[in-house]
Amino acid sequence: MSRCHELVEAFGDSTRRNAAIVELVGAINARDLRRARVSPDAKAALLAGLEHPNAKIRWWCLQLMDHLADESYLEPILAKLSDPVAKVRRHAIHALSCGACKPNRQALSIEIEETLIGVAANDTDEKVRADARQAPDQLCTDHDGNA
Repeated sequence: MSRCHELVEAFGDSTRRNAAIVELVGAINARDLRRARVSPDAKAALLAGLEHPNAKIRWWCLQLMDHLADESYLEPILAKLSDPVAKVRRHAIHALSCGACKPNRQALSIEIEETLIGVAANDTDEKVRADARQAPDQLCTDHDGNA
């Protein structure tokens, strides 16, 4: 197992998580993550982490991908809309639709309105459905509602 994959494994342990995140991507807070540059090995580990059996690890990988905003993460994040854990699905919606977390403060360039309509109508979890209904409002605004 590569060092980057070991670091992603540490996301499941709250006592090791923060140090692992900093070592993996070079930052932990939103401001610094906007400037982070992720190595190809770290990127591969984050992508692999989306398939980890531990939902906490999947969630933390999404959290970082949300702030790193690499367009190549789009399809893997979209796939998490069908994750078995509602909290992971909710964060996938957030990562796809929230512009405030992105380095340029704009949502990713992806047409997801139809997908969100499907999630809002069909997801088994009410909170996921509610997030999917609210997400289109976030596509062009920050957390404070500013355009």
